[in-house]
Amino acid sequence: MGQGRQTCAVPSIAVSTSPQPNPATVEALLDTTWHLTASEAARTEALDRKSATLATFASLLTGLTATLGLRFVEDKPSWWALTLFTGNLVLLGAAVGLAVVVLLPREYLALGIEYLRRFPTWSEILKPPEQVRGETMRGLVEAIARERVANDGKARLVRWAYLALAAALVLTIAEAVTLGLNEVN
Repeated sequence: MGQGRQTCAVPSIAVSTSPQPNPATVEALLDTTWHLTASEAARTEALDRKSATLATFASLLTGLTATLGLRFVEDKPSWWALTLFTGNLVLLGAAVGLAVVVLLPREYLALGIEYLRRFPTWSEILKPPEQVRGETMRGLVEAIARERVANDGKARLVRWAYLALAAALVLTIAEAVTLGLNEVN
């Protein structure tokens, strides 16, 4: 029994320990991400349409209320009539203001420009498709998250604008009923 070297009869094989993406899974996740992107963009558009409608209606109602309210205050020159009239205008102004804030220009759902600028470079062109899809998905998820936060804020503002409009309508009805009762009496 010599002191020679012993060699292994089975050659070693390098095994990758990092997980490899399943192309079908990456494609399905990216497809789902695109659907979520479209859904969030539709939510943005819906909130903007609601706000535009609300701002228009509340603006028109403000003009009518000012006309009716002046007559109301002239017919009932008292502190409560002035308070009712002023409160009505403040609520209508708040409804218009909140709706307009929702319509202010904001950054919309998009992939980051720095990511897009890398597209024509060789380092991007030579990447495996699954890696490109994964990076695109990551960028879209970040954009969706930003858009969702912005839309949640818009939804809160629209909700408050509708509540202000509803309260103003109640005060308008109170003014109209009081004027109507005065005409009857």
